[in-house]
Amino acid sequence: MEELKKWYLSKSIKFKIISAYIFSLIIIGIVGYGYYIYMNVKSINREVELYRQRLIDTQKSAVKSIVNVALDGIESYYDQYKNGEITEGDAKIKAIKFVYSIRYNIAKNMNSYNYVWINTIDGIMILDPPKPLLNGKNVWDMKDKNGVYLFREMARVIKSEGGGFVHYCWAKLGENNNKCYPKISYVGYFYPWKWVVGSGFYLDEIDKAVTSYAERKKHDMVITIIYSVLIGGIISFIAALVFYYIISYITDYLKTIGELSEKLVQEEISPSLKLPYTGQDELGSLVEHFNKFVDESYKLVVFKKTIEEDLDVNAVYKRLFDLIRDEFKIKLFNVFEVDNSKHALKHVTVYGNEKLMCKQEILINCMMCRAVRTAKDVDSFVEKEVCLSFNAVGVKNHVCIPLLVGGSVGAVVQLIFDEKEKTEEIERKIKRLKVFLKEAAPVIEAKRLLARLRESTLRDPLTGIYNRRFLDEFSPTFIATIKRRNTKAGILMIDIDFFKQVNDVYGHNIGDEVLKAVVRAITRSVRESDIVVRFGGEEFVALLQDVDEKTAMGIAERIRSQVEKTEINVQGNVLRKTVSIGVSIFPDDSKNLWQCIKFSDVAMYKAKESGRNRVVRFESSMWTEENY
Repeated sequence: MEELKKWYLSKSIKFKIISAYIFSLIIIGIVGYGYYIYMNVKSINREVELYRQRLIDTQKSAVKSIVNVALDGIESYYDQYKNGEITEGDAKIKAIKFVYSIRYNIAKNMNSYNYVWINTIDGIMILDPPKPLLNGKNVWDMKDKNGVYLFREMARVIKSEGGGFVHYCWAKLGENNNKCYPKISYVGYFYPWKWVVGSGFYLDEIDKAVTSYAERKKHDMVITIIYSVLIGGIISFIAALVFYYIISYITDYLKTIGELSEKLVQEEISPSLKLPYTGQDELGSLVEHFNKFVDESYKLVVFKKTIEEDLDVNAVYKRLFDLIRDEFKIKLFNVFEVDNSKHALKHVTVYGNEKLMCKQEILINCMMCRAVRTAKDVDSFVEKEVCLSFNAVGVKNHVCIPLLVGGSVGAVVQLIFDEKEKTEEIERKIKRLKVFLKEAAPVIEAKRLLARLRESTLRDPLTGIYNRRFLDEFSPTFIATIKRRNTKAGILMIDIDFFKQVNDVYGHNIGDEVLKAVVRAITRSVRESDIVVRFGGEEFVALLQDVDEKTAMGIAERIRSQVEKTEINVQGNVLRKTVSIGVSIFPDDSKNLWQCIKFSDVAMYKAKESGRNRVVRFESSMWTEENY
C-alpha cells in the first residue's frame, strides 16, 4: 500500500485529476443508476397504485351511472302506473324486464359483461340475472366468504346514506358459482316499491389491467436505462476529452505560476504578476433571497387556489382568519364586511371570540369607519387617534386595510397591536399580508355575490319569506336535525280565509298587501328558530322546531289571533282577515315529513269546513287514503 501511495504521488497533477475523474465517474455511475432504478421502481409502484385507484374510481362512476339508468327506467314505469296507464303489477314486471336487459362492459380492456340486480330493502331477491334461482328468496342472512352480510350492508347504506358503495365478494356471470371474487357495487333505492337496485365490478379485472400497466412501465424503464447507459457513455467520453483539455490548460497555467514564482525571486513585484480572484460569494445571498421569493409566491398561489375552491364566503373567512393567526402570528384582529346597499358593516366572526374594538355605530353606518369612507389604509402607528371610531386609543394601535373590488370597499381587515409594539417585523408582516388580502378580495366578493344570488332564488319576492324551493332543499336538513336532537316538530298549514274575494273585489295589488300583512303577523307570532314558507298562493307552512303538541297548538293559536287582530288599510277602509290552520306533529303523526305536511293540509281543510278562523289538530280519522 505504501509503495502504491508513493507511485501515485510521483505522477503528474494531470494524471491524478484525470484518474480521480474516471474513478468518480464510475462511482457516480454505479450510485446514480442504482438510485435511478430504485426511484423509478418506487415511482412505478406509486403510478401503478394511482392507476389502480383511477380505474376503481372510473368503474365506480360507471356502475353508479348504470344504477341511475336502471332507477330512471323503474321510475318511468312507476309513473305509467301512477298515471293510470298500466297496473302496478304490470309496471313492476316491465321494470324488472328492463333492468334484466341491462348488460354492459365497463372497460374496453375487460371482457366480462355486468348486470343489474334488484332486491327489497328487507332482503327479498327480486332479480338476480346470474342466479335466477335466488329470485323470490330471502337473502337477508346471506354472507360472503369474508362473513359480510351482503344485503344487510346494502340496506344499511341505503338507510344511512340514501345509497352508496358496498364491498363484498360474489360469483362471476358464467363462471364457477362456488368461487367468490372481490367486488364493489353501487346500490340505489326506489322508495315507492322499496327496491334496492345495484350493480358492480370485480376487482380482479382491475388487477389484470393494473398488472398489464405495470409490466409496460417496467419494460419502458429497462429500455430507458439501456439507452441512457449508451448515451451516458458517449457523453462521458466526450466530457472526458473536454475535461482533459481543461486540465491541460489548468496545469499549463500552474506551470506558468511556477515560472512567475521563480521570477519573484529575481525581479521586483509588479502588477503584471497579480492573479484575479473570481469567487462568487454573493451567489449564496442571491440564492437565499430568490428562495424566499419562490416560497412566498408559492404560499400565495396555494392560498388563492384554496379559497377559490372553498364552498362559500364563510369558509374563505375562516381560511383568512387562520392565515392571519397561524402564518402571520397576529393574535388580535377583526374583519368587517361592507353591505353597500344598507350602508352598514357586518362584524365577521369565525370562532366566536372576536372582540369588537370599534364603536357600535360603524355597524349601522359604514361611513363612520375611516377605512370604508376613504378607501385607504388607516394606521394609528403613523398618526395617533387617526380614526375616532376606535375605542382603544392610547392602549392599542390599529392598522385597518380596506379590501377594494371594482373601485369600492368590500371588506375591512383590522389588525390590532399593543401601544409600543411597532417594529420592522410588524411592518414586514403588514406588507406581506396586503399581498394576500389583494388576492383574497375578489374571491370574497365573488362568493358573496353568489350567496346573495342563491338566497334570492330561495325567497318569495313579494313577502320576503322562504319559498317552496327552499322547503324542497331544506327538508332533508330539517329532518336530520329533528332526528339528531331526538325532538319533535310542529307542522302548521296556514290558509287565508276568503282570500279570493279580496282579489275579486279590490284587485291583485290589494291582495298583495293583504298577503304581506298576514306574513308580518305570522312572523311576529313564531319564534326566531321557526321557519315560515310560502307554500303557494295564500297558503303558508310553518316549521316549528323542538316543540311538543301543546306548544305547537299554542303557537298556531297565537298566529290565528294575531292575524285576526291585524288591521289592513284598503282604499280608506280597514280590512281584517282570518286564517284557518291545520297542525300535525313530526314524527308522531308520520315519520315522513311531507306526509306530515299533507296531514296539516287535511286538518286545515277541516278547519275551513268547521267555519274557518280556527286551529284544528290532525287526527288519524281524518285520513282515509292508503298513500299521500
